[in-house]
Amino acid sequence: MKNVLFILTFFCLSPAAYSEHKVFDVEEELNLNDPWYQKNRSDEENFKRLVKGLEKVPSGKKVIEKAREKAAQRGFTLYDVVAIGDGSLTDTTLIRRFSASNPAEVMYETKSKVYLNRHLHTLDALLDFAHELTHYTYREAFNPYDHHFALKDFIKGTVEGRGGEVDAYMVECKVLFELLPTTGSGRSNCLKVFDKKIGAISKELGVQEFYKVGNHYGDFKKDIEKFSLTDKDMPKATDGEAFFISSAWGLPYPVAAVKEYANIMDRVCKNDQNRLTLMQNKITRTPASNEAQSAYKTMFEDFKIRCDKFTQI
Repeated sequence: MKNVLFILTFFCLSPAAYSEHKVFDVEEELNLNDPWYQKNRSDEENFKRLVKGLEKVPSGKKVIEKAREKAAQRGFTLYDVVAIGDGSLTDTTLIRRFSASNPAEVMYETKSKVYLNRHLHTLDALLDFAHELTHYTYREAFNPYDHHFALKDFIKGTVEGRGGEVDAYMVECKVLFELLPTTGSGRSNCLKVFDKKIGAISKELGVQEFYKVGNHYGDFKKDIEKFSLTDKDMPKATDGEAFFISSAWGLPYPVAAVKEYANIMDRVCKNDQNRLTLMQNKITRTPASNEAQSAYKTMFEDFKIRCDKFTQI
């Protein structure tokens, strides 16, 4: 029997960077203000130039090495998991496989790919590349079909979790300061996450900044209340001016995370509804074992609890 596949795709866009007339030496001259993508080069050649540029600074070299290691663990090279796109994002696809003849047995597979905006200047591309490779390398995969996939954890993971937005932005800023040690500090929102007391990028400051939602705070509280959460569940979220905006949603990251969670769960519940239909049809057509009936009942009860906000049961 042919396998049935349900695919969910999640992605994250990096904050915008800025360009500057500056030359940074690599094996062949790399002008940071030139477009990074040239049609007369292959995609791999374009990426190799960026890799060489990042490898010239400590933070860039580290993220390249770690990304190579992760790709190799899956049998790929770094250039197998990167591609040219019209936006910079890390696209993670969760594939759920099961046989229509036995929908109770499920297998999951996660695949990630980094897309880099073809329209950027070289400096912007270096920063975006470091940012997205941080997501690719460190962000922990989540399974929205899991019983414990909750909004509170999703927001926290998106913003401050390992390989989340704060971590990726910290790496981006470190690369910027290392590439442009004299002028980089005055060029973007990176100073907002720079702790002058310790003279270094601070995750604590990053978390504070990324949880600022500005005039969206009232709507944010209303949105999370739909999922039985209150502002006490999200104590780090504030109405401070929001400087960090999700390119995917055009909203501060905590607010965007709620929208993304609802979008994901809508697709998950529709997929689960289809799977329940397959299981019910199988039970109806043929004498069902107690095990099959029990599996259907368990899944249906779980479906009612998780999906009452997303589908009509």
